[in-house]
Order: sequence, then structure tokens, then C-alpha cells
Amino acid sequence: MSLLVKAIYLITCFYLSNFIIKVAQADIVVVAYDNFSNKGFDLEVIDKHIKLLNNNKYYVLSTKTIIDAISSAKILPNYSVAITITSNKKQIIDNMWPSMAKASLPFTLFIEPHLINNGPNNMQWEDIKTLHNNGVEIGISSTPKNIVSAIKLYKNNLSLDPISYQYKLGIWSKEEMQILKENEIKIAFGDNSGPVSLRMNIYKLPRFNISGKFSNIKRLKIVLETLPLEVSKILPDTNTLISNPPLYGFTLLHKDQNPKCYTNNNNEAEVITVNENRIEVRTKKFNGSKARINCISKNSNDRLLWHGSLFWVNK
Repeated sequence: MSLLVKAIYLITCFYLSNFIIKVAQADIVVVAYDNFSNKGFDLEVIDKHIKLLNNNKYYVLSTKTIIDAISSAKILPNYSVAITITSNKKQIIDNMWPSMAKASLPFTLFIEPHLINNGPNNMQWEDIKTLHNNGVEIGISSTPKNIVSAIKLYKNNLSLDPISYQYKLGIWSKEEMQILKENEIKIAFGDNSGPVSLRMNIYKLPRFNISGKFSNIKRLKIVLETLPLEVSKILPDTNTLISNPPLYGFTLLHKDQNPKCYTNNNNEAEVITVNENRIEVRTKKFNGSKARINCISKNSNDRLLWHGSLFWVNK
């Protein structure tokens, strides 16, 4: 092989490897319909969501695809989306599933196994089997107290091993994460907002709630356009704030992004740049049991970058 051919070969490999690395860092927006109350989903609003999601611009994928992508750095299409629903209600099999199936939109349904076969408004295990047999991924939603028995009920009634989990209280705990790993559950979602990055801990993945007061179609359009604000070294690295107001910060993986941060107190937080990429966020004292901090920026293509954290407030 001549020196010229070798040089061309090495240059080609270099650019191809850079291309693969960049594409393999593709993100996915996970949207969430959560219903823990007796009030059902607004089907008229969801029909509008389905029409938008069925646009050829978006690629609606399964949670199994997310697991595969994160574990193997698999390439994902731009504008990838996953749909999750947390509910035990009969409205799912009577209304939402037929609408999603008609539009060929896959989704994951998180159920509370203790509430199946429990009351006239909840689904039966036969309903859950029907959904599974027709391609719906069935996951578990539970609390730390009930997680072990929930997994057992799931396995006994479906003869399946669950692979996905949603923290019913919205915030991960180390105890739950350990039980999930021991039971070979592959992926878990909280209620912190933001798109999923392939660099994230697969047991601490965010979702955007798009039900109830968050169901506005304009908000959904914004959410579907977001990319991850890539961060590392998030502090505090716990699920509970020790101090209130907290000492919260993270390191940006890419410089010059200048994020703005907001809290669930509807206040803009003070953002302090410690060095080129270390960000410290100072907020007012949080009221209530949960503290939510969302930080946003924009990339060179004017797409919104988003990172969200959710904590228990130690009173």
C-alpha cells in the first residue's frame, strides 16, 4: 500500500469515527401520560398529540430500543420519541390503546400490579395480557415499600420478566435501584424533565409529562424539539436535598452554553459560572416536599437544550 493510499485510508477512518461518535450520541425525548387519579385522560387532547406524533418528522420508538441504544451506543434517528403511559384504568384498553394502535404508535404502559383486578374502573389481568399480546410493552410503577411484591405479582400473572420501571413517587432511591438490578429490570424513569442522553444512568432517566396541565399542544411541540443539555458531576448526588436552599451544581460537557435555570417555585435561579464549564445554581428556599430545577440553553442551530433534576426536600 502506497503512502498516499495509507494517508487517505487513515483520514477516512478518522472522519468516519468522528461521525459515528457524534451520531451515536443521539438523544430521545420520552413523553409521559400519568394518571393516578380517578379522572381520566382528555381524549380530545390526546388525539391532537397523536396527530402531531404521527408526523413523518418524528420516529416513535419503544423503550426496548432505548435500552439497546444506551447499552450499545446504537445509532438513533434524529427526533426520536418514546411514549409512556402510567395508568391502571380501563380507559387505556377501551380508548387510548385503539387510538395509538390505529396510528401505529408503540408505547410502554406502566401499571401498579396491586391495583389490577381491583375495582370496576381498573383493568383486569386479562386486559393487560391482551395489550401485551398486541405489542404494548408492560412495565411496573411502584413505591419502595411495594416494589418487591409488585414484581412478584407481575411475574405470577403475566409469566413475564419485567424490564421497565417508573418510580411512582417520581424520584429514584438507591434501595429501589438495587432491587431493580437484582431483578434484571433494565430501565427506570423518574419525573424529572428533560430528553434522554445516551450518557445517562439508565436507572435515572427523565421524562416530559404531557398530561393534565402540561398537555398544551404548543408545549408538546417545544418538548419534542429538545436536546439534552449534557452535564456531569451533578451535586448533590442524592435524591434528597440536605440543605434548603440547596447547593446545586454541575459541569457542562460543552463550553459556552450559558444555561438559565428555573425552579418549581416559578423563580429564575442565580447561575454562577465558576470556571469555563462548572455551573453553580443558587435558588430561593423550596416550599413543599419536592424541589425541581430545570436548566435550559440553546445550541448553534437554535434548538433548546434541557437538563432537569428533582429532589426530595429535607424538612
